[in-house]
Amino acid sequence: MRRGFRASMAAIAMGVAASLLLAGCGGKTAPTSAKHLPTVVIGYENNGADPEMAAMAEGFFQKYMKGAHVELRYFSSGPASLAALASGSLQFMTGLGNPPAAAAIGQGVPLKVIWAQERYTTDEGLVVRQASGVRSLKDLEGKSIAMVVGSTSPFEVATAMAQRGIPASAIKFANMSPPDMVSAWERGQIDAAYVWDPAFDTMLRHGGIAIMYDQDVAQQAPIFNLAVVQTGWAKSHRQLVLGFIKAEQAGFAFYQSHPAQAVRDMAKQAGITVALAKTELKGYKLYNVQDQIGPEGLGKGGGVKSALVTVSLNAAAKYLYRIRQISTPPKDMSGVVDPSYAQAVAAGQ
Repeated sequence: MRRGFRASMAAIAMGVAASLLLAGCGGKTAPTSAKHLPTVVIGYENNGADPEMAAMAEGFFQKYMKGAHVELRYFSSGPASLAALASGSLQFMTGLGNPPAAAAIGQGVPLKVIWAQERYTTDEGLVVRQASGVRSLKDLEGKSIAMVVGSTSPFEVATAMAQRGIPASAIKFANMSPPDMVSAWERGQIDAAYVWDPAFDTMLRHGGIAIMYDQDVAQQAPIFNLAVVQTGWAKSHRQLVLGFIKAEQAGFAFYQSHPAQAVRDMAKQAGITVALAKTELKGYKLYNVQDQIGPEGLGKGGGVKSALVTVSLNAAAKYLYRIRQISTPPKDMSGVVDPSYAQAVAAGQ
């Protein structure tokens, strides 16, 4: 699922370390195509319904990244994509959550965050059984919450607990996949779960109520899907990076001007129903090119340090260090947040 790490931090570290050794100075362009054009590989995970899926379906990356053969490559695991970025065999990766991105940066993967695809608002949350009487996190002390351990969900719950002064040991996390949560919910075996759609919506429709959403910790633990570029490659291929940004913006604009067709594109590209695509879109804060350079996106100039994407990466890194999933104390992440490409496109370049 799009929200999870999909593998242990050890797997990320091992894959990244091996790729960095193989890469040397890194940043090489992918092999040329039969037409003697450089091949640019854009990796993606199944982000569900978002404008990028429409951009892919409509061929916008091929249209705007002129002078290159564009290859879209699906990755089922974050660690595999991050290792490919480290080696230089992958130029772009999209759909990365801020905890996996922060973990990769901490392991030395040379990347820049150049686009915030969307931030989660009500697409994920804490659902409890209405008959349980639980109406707050405080009511769950001494009990368990089902969630995908290793996903972004524990990060958000831990942040909410700290806000409310609830000790970290007061609530236990029961590791379950979303389909298993739904089955256990229907059998009456669990009373609380922190999960995303479609499992979240399914439990709400079967006797559940939501007592917390992603948006409730948006300023402390915001969760994004982010697009990154391999740092060394980007330095020598500025026009192609600008083309990538233009394609992302074109996907957003297409959704605004042709919403019905865009949603059909998203559903087909992501392999979900149109109804589910519409439900997912309601739970996102989507970002256009102007939003990218605002305070809720990447920021610009001196505002990058306080921009919400930087906040999200810093918060994720501190959380990962606290639970010992990264070994090095986190540094300020503003150095890897690069709004210059979005700023150029917004200015008409």
